[in-house]
Amino acid sequence: MNTEKNVLPIPALPIIQSTVLASAPTFGGGRHDGHMNVLCALVRGEKTAEEAANYLKENVIDTSNDKAFSLFVGERRPEQDAACAAYIASTVLIPPNFGEFLEPAADKSDDNKDGKQEFSINQERLNASLTTKLAVALANVDVFALIARILPENLTVEAYRTEITRLFGLLAPVYMERVQAYFHNGLNFNLLQMQNNQFTFTSSNGYVFNYDINGLSLRLGGINWYGSGQLMGQEHYLNVDYFTPKVAELLK
Repeated sequence: MNTEKNVLPIPALPIIQSTVLASAPTFGGGRHDGHMNVLCALVRGEKTAEEAANYLKENVIDTSNDKAFSLFVGERRPEQDAACAAYIASTVLIPPNFGEFLEPAADKSDDNKDGKQEFSINQERLNASLTTKLAVALANVDVFALIARILPENLTVEAYRTEITRLFGLLAPVYMERVQAYFHNGLNFNLLQMQNNQFTFTSSNGYVFNYDINGLSLRLGGINWYGSGQLMGQEHYLNVDYFTPKVAELLK
């Protein structure tokens, strides 16, 4: 058997995940949910190009200073879809924002002697947040698994990143359709853990969603649906052209 001596098998998931995460637009070097909500509303047809232009004007944003803002100008086009899809996918790949469903408590408890602000959970906003997170995670599973399956063999890591970016861009409309398809109102959730380094909940349709220092994991019926290098319970490896041809020459 002829083995290519500069090629190593590497799990596909971390390469796909990090590539999509890096594809999410940043503004001035950081994420900005407000800007991306407007862009995604434009992509979904909830805002017109004129309304997006007015948003830039009202916020005194010069599109020439940051190429990410050029996505807000003009009619809907593929790069806008790709940017919105990458942003949505990234929302479950970073630490959760508890501000989505926490609100200042109306009354301080007797145990709170140091005067710190207390917070309570807004149940309606919590259900909306968890419904969205589960839908996004499931769409990530579907599209990432498809990409892992169709990637070519023996590319360099950087070439794989380029191909993943291209494929995810092509699949962006499908990805957003999957998010909508998985968004099921009426699910029940059990919030098990909520702290800085761990966020865990279960859903009434059988999923266990967990985000901790290792990133996102999603389990269904005891199977790793996402995480630990697996997608839908299967490991996907890429045969990566990892070393320079010089290595193959040395090992002849």
